Amino acid sequence: MRALKKIFKRIFITIILIPAICFGIFAYSIYVEPNLLSVKNIEINNSSNIKNEDTIKIAQISDIHLGEYYAIDKLEKLVNKVNSQNADIIVFTGDLFDNVSKFEDTSKVAPILKKLNANIGKYAIYGNHDYGGGAKNIYKNVMEDSGFKILVNEQANVKLDSGKTMSILGLDDALLGNPDVEKTARNIKGSNYNLLLLHEPDLSDKFVSYNIDLILAGHSHGGQVKIPFLGEIVTPPLAEKYKDGLYNLNTKRNTQLYVNSGIGNTKVPFRFMNVPEVSIFEIKA
Repeated sequence: MRALKKIFKRIFITIILIPAICFGIFAYSIYVEPNLLSVKNIEINNSSNIKNEDTIKIAQISDIHLGEYYAIDKLEKLVNKVNSQNADIIVFTGDLFDNVSKFEDTSKVAPILKKLNANIGKYAIYGNHDYGGGAKNIYKNVMEDSGFKILVNEQANVKLDSGKTMSILGLDDALLGNPDVEKTARNIKGSNYNLLLLHEPDLSDKFVSYNIDLILAGHSHGGQVKIPFLGEIVTPPLAEKYKDGLYNLNTKRNTQLYVNSGIGNTKVPFRFMNVPEVSIFEIKA
């Protein structure tokens, strides 16, 4: 009889405990983790084209997805976090809005993003959500009013303290835009430090024959939800090979790729084991 009581007790505890754990994970993934914001620091020293006096700090933000799951009042927190890093360059790798046709506060976005401070400049590219639902011109106006230079299959050059040049290249979105790899890479110089901005990370393989030092991408959200020991449940098209974090592409140039896990959510409100991030790169000799 005593043994039977122990069995029933264990069954009862299990029946109570498992749903409680599941509810806790469910609540955490909706109400806690999406509201966290981490800073990931990555040191990059893979190029001889950066001199000691040229050490430069780049802040990457990606996939904000303003809308149902990321309210505009969170932008102030993001801006303050980025500004606290005192970056030389700020880059945005796409997807500002989730569904712009359902977002009523577009006029409030630029005044907030304009507060982002970069010692050298701010650069952006289009993501697929920056085209969908009539977002193209709204995104363009918001980003330009915020002080960002939008790169569409083109490059911008920045002079460094040593006299060397950093080239920042931006490819148009591959899903809804008109990406042109050859046009984007046309004016690459091997003597420059070459930074490439992509939205979809799997397009990195199209640039392995070019003199690219660092590629920054987004789009994947790092899978948005990860399962212990299994990793990402699902990643979107063109983010299936390179999902999150730092990759070495094994090129003659020692190209490195970093896939940012993003700020906001899309389709579902969940984030689990995948805290929203601001990526800070210190480019050194």
